[in-house]
Amino acid sequence: MKMHHKFSAILMPILILGGMLFLFGCSEDTPVDPALIGTESSMGGDPFVQAEEKGIEIETQDGSITPTELVTVDCFGRPFTFWPFTGAKLDGVPMDPVNLIFTGNADPIQIRAALLGLDGDRTVLGLPDAYPFNQVWRDAIGGGVQSTYADEGRWVGSVIQLTLGEYQPIRFHLRLFRTAARADDGSPVTIAAAHFEVLIPGTTDHQVLSWNAARDIVVGDMMRTGLLNPATDLMPTGEITPAPTFRYIIPAVYNGLPPELLAMIGGPPPPVEDPVGIPNDGHAMMIRLVGPATVTPGEFHDATTVEFGQFVPRPYCSSGPYDYLWIEGTVDFHNSSLLDEFGQFSYQGGYSGVLTAVPVDISTGQPIGPPFTANVKGNQHGVINFSNAKVKAFDQKLTHEDGGPQLDFIRMHVGENGRDMYRGFNKCLDGE
Repeated sequence: MKMHHKFSAILMPILILGGMLFLFGCSEDTPVDPALIGTESSMGGDPFVQAEEKGIEIETQDGSITPTELVTVDCFGRPFTFWPFTGAKLDGVPMDPVNLIFTGNADPIQIRAALLGLDGDRTVLGLPDAYPFNQVWRDAIGGGVQSTYADEGRWVGSVIQLTLGEYQPIRFHLRLFRTAARADDGSPVTIAAAHFEVLIPGTTDHQVLSWNAARDIVVGDMMRTGLLNPATDLMPTGEITPAPTFRYIIPAVYNGLPPELLAMIGGPPPPVEDPVGIPNDGHAMMIRLVGPATVTPGEFHDATTVEFGQFVPRPYCSSGPYDYLWIEGTVDFHNSSLLDEFGQFSYQGGYSGVLTAVPVDISTGQPIGPPFTANVKGNQHGVINFSNAKVKAFDQKLTHEDGGPQLDFIRMHVGENGRDMYRGFNKCLDGE
């Protein structure tokens, strides 16, 4: 089978996009020195308690918001209503488009087993024997927790995330969300968001390059599993998300891409001055898995260290687009997952780093302030079994500057006994 998009080998120029830093994290209930927030705390160091005592505004969501952009599709003879996006919070603000819908033997644990059971030879799909197209699927490291919404069951979180390729410089990334909806035969409906991305030099984020390409490689791999009949068990939805593009690629990244990736994206020739839209045809592919995957219990571990010394836009408490730092140091990532003999999947992931940052004049690259320490640390964990799925994440960023501390915290729980929750706050020097 030939895919709808032309894939090419990734050549050396893309490697210049490596060597990047990740400045956000997820750390569960990490205690914080009350001095960092500037108040005494009698609550044992919970950062949100301390923030409330200090009078810092906390953004709070309890999962009661219903997104306004729900769609209904005919999923192999059954209407299914859901939000065709993912989000970073529980507020209905779109982040990524949902571009895959699974039914049949479609529990995320089954989908994970099916994909992990494949080899990396995708030449039958017309893909080259080259990175990242010749990689095997594995549990993702460093993927932020996201949420989505279905009319049946409401908010759900991405307990299972898979990746094709290393954390940097480029990879395919897949998030799976099991909903409470059921097909006519009682089988679950799982929705998913897949994207092809590159880690942006010196920022906290990956830059998505294509939604379509990632969806298509997942579809091709599901066909390789032998668990469906392509003639009867693949069906595209109508246009449910914006087309022909959704979100954009920033010029700084687009202009540095090698010709092979530019050809895949199909955008204008570089250099560009304006953002370039990310290809998105607006359709999700519905996949019915008529056979079960072989689910094998086991433990899986992954770790990597990101080393950097480069200019970085100040990731929070920024005074404007020219507020840059020179940052040196390392950030260590880890992820461990377990599929036990009872069919329960659980994972624990996190990262930590102590960095040195120097304020700079980005036009000259010269220091304009003394160096200071930045601490990044995070954790997330999730569990999914036959009856329940829940995931937690906590992010913290702390800097210790001459004028005082600046900090940013985020906490999100989805599926925690029905108590969905997002909370976030930051404290900046200019806000005191």
